[in-house]
Amino acid sequence: MIKRILGGPSEGRDISYQDIFKRGLDMLDTKTQSGELVTYDSALALSAVFGATRLLSDTISTLPYDVKFRREGVERAFRPIPAFLDKMNRYLTNPEVLNQIMMSLLLDGNAYIATARNRTGDVVDMTPLDPTTITPKMKDVDGQQVLCFESSNAPEVIFYTRDIAHFRGLMKPGEIEGMSPIKSAREMIGLGLGATTYASSFFGNSGIPDGIVEVQGTLTPEGAQQLKSSWKQVHRGASNSHKLAVLTEGAKFSKISIDPEDSQFLETRQSTVADVARLYGVPPHLLADASGSTSWGSGLHEQNVAFSMYSLRPYVSRLESGMTEILRSMGIAVAYFKFDLASLHRGTTESIDRFSKGLMSGIYNIDEVREQLGLQPLPNGEGQKHFVPLNLAPIDEER
Repeated sequence: MIKRILGGPSEGRDISYQDIFKRGLDMLDTKTQSGELVTYDSALALSAVFGATRLLSDTISTLPYDVKFRREGVERAFRPIPAFLDKMNRYLTNPEVLNQIMMSLLLDGNAYIATARNRTGDVVDMTPLDPTTITPKMKDVDGQQVLCFESSNAPEVIFYTRDIAHFRGLMKPGEIEGMSPIKSAREMIGLGLGATTYASSFFGNSGIPDGIVEVQGTLTPEGAQQLKSSWKQVHRGASNSHKLAVLTEGAKFSKISIDPEDSQFLETRQSTVADVARLYGVPPHLLADASGSTSWGSGLHEQNVAFSMYSLRPYVSRLESGMTEILRSMGIAVAYFKFDLASLHRGTTESIDRFSKGLMSGIYNIDEVREQLGLQPLPNGEGQKHFVPLNLAPIDEER
């Protein structure tokens, strides 16, 4: 089945990022108002886009995960863990599979995974697909609308959710496909690419000299070169900066500054970082731009917590739901896939203080704190008790 989806033999070949996006995603092959062609590949040439997608995909794909279920209100580990979660793909590591799912979501807004199954229906292999080759559709089957998929690599075959798992990003109401962040912000990205191209051209091909030395009369080419070399020898380098220049025989030095209109590309490039950070919901300071970081909190811990809540958690939830649906398709109805998002803050002073205060005030019990720390509950229900200080009493109680 995977061979038919990929459009060729899958045995004996490696799967790489270029394989997943091998067509350059020509669905965006129209130029923007800035004159720049915005594709997924060209968008990644913008350092802010590359940085934001790398940050989100690497962070989520390397999170610890497990399969959980609840018994008597307590979350427990589901064992044995399904075999495909130990080894998702024969060629790729598990973080690489999850990373490609995230990259598809961050670029295209959709991620598709071909699920190979054995005779009992259990998933034995997961292969990331090029999202531009898959089209989800609703099809009437026996009077009911059923989600199916068409592949440009196998246009004669209809695939169903048993064959392909679909992870969606932000969606418009009534749609069954996610929205591509790159397509939605293509003009902004084109502007950033244009500013980068202009900067390269300005400094590489049409750079303006720092200054001009004017002399009376006419200089021979040899004399001009000698004057230039002498000036560089005296004033070039950090150790000679801001030294007094002495000009003789009527020579004059004129400093050349960049025209304000030409220097605006620097501001444009800076604003692009903030725009990309806003596009992906990433704190600007994590993209090396501290100018807008205070809006995410006054301290580094607050900003990192905000990053987990507002940037990571939406994508984590989407991946958890998609992986749980795969478990459901295997007949595992009581368990669910879960990332350990709390591991990002585990062991920090702020988290320990929060747990201590929560225990002392009766907000948490010991098992709830242990769960946040990635530990198993205490035996015999000992960790389910809540504790409060003995000197507390209702304010309306008479003494």
